[in-house]
Amino acid sequence: MTKALLEVDNLSVGYRTASGIQMAVDDVSFRVDRGGSLGLVGESGCGKTTIGMALMGLLASNATIVSGQVRFEGEDLTAVSDQRMRQIRWRRIAMIFQAAMNALNPVHRVQDQIAEAIITHEPELSSHAVAHRARSLFELVKIPADRLQGYPHQFSGGMRQRVIIAMALACNPSLIIADEPTTALDVIVQNQILNAIGTFQKEMNIGMIFISHDLAVVADVCTHIGVMHAGSLVEYGTRQEVLDCPGHPYTRMLVGSLLTLSDEPADLSGLVCPAGSNGPVAAAGCPVQAMCPSSTAACQRGQAQWVELSPTHRVRCQQAGEELFR
Repeated sequence: MTKALLEVDNLSVGYRTASGIQMAVDDVSFRVDRGGSLGLVGESGCGKTTIGMALMGLLASNATIVSGQVRFEGEDLTAVSDQRMRQIRWRRIAMIFQAAMNALNPVHRVQDQIAEAIITHEPELSSHAVAHRARSLFELVKIPADRLQGYPHQFSGGMRQRVIIAMALACNPSLIIADEPTTALDVIVQNQILNAIGTFQKEMNIGMIFISHDLAVVADVCTHIGVMHAGSLVEYGTRQEVLDCPGHPYTRMLVGSLLTLSDEPADLSGLVCPAGSNGPVAAAGCPVQAMCPSSTAACQRGQAQWVELSPTHRVRCQQAGEELFR
């Protein structure tokens, strides 16, 4: 097995509240190889973005990493200083944020905002070199270079998202975290953005974590998929394994909900969560038990251990390996 670019081991993240620590991410582990792509998919509020912010060192002030390690290029990011994290952030790990208009400063030209990221991490570059890189980045994301002098409000939603992609690539990072980069875009623009992300990720051999609630989108751009529910990672495997042989009941529900061109309607019934089941990490038991048709007393007593269905495919379910999942 090749050396991983990123290794996340038993990561747990909580938010401080008046009643104590409220867990948002519980014991999550995965890896991303250099040039590889992992899609984190699950319902809104399951902890996907919290993981991304934890990796970037951008958690909210009331959030804390309770336990676990995040090794990036061999360095544990949970143990580094704030100063060291600022050196890594955007230079080695960059993020494509979900809301492009909110991520761009409305009173500054986009060229200045791209240049700021470059100058901050590579102050030795001349102004000419910075301007040349900004033009090259716009060419990469297929925006005319003469638009560099524009303000964010002068760009369409799709073009603003391309600007965010250009900013993420400004310092040639090794890892990109894309947090639902196609949200609120129409399907034509969405396809263009996905193609652009896939192209630069492969050509530049960048590792990528793609966060989305849309399994179809994740399947289109990622080689590996991690399925999350209520703060827990419940299944992890290659794209083909997860889509063709889903081993967890929640994954089966997600796959069954995908729309197709057949006459058969998608089955959405299993994704209707009972009240309170789609909140923070459950105190005990499997987080899917409330809506799983095959839940047993054992599922209510504690979280299942990981079961390997293949060397690259694992599932966290009490019933993994039973006839139901063969």
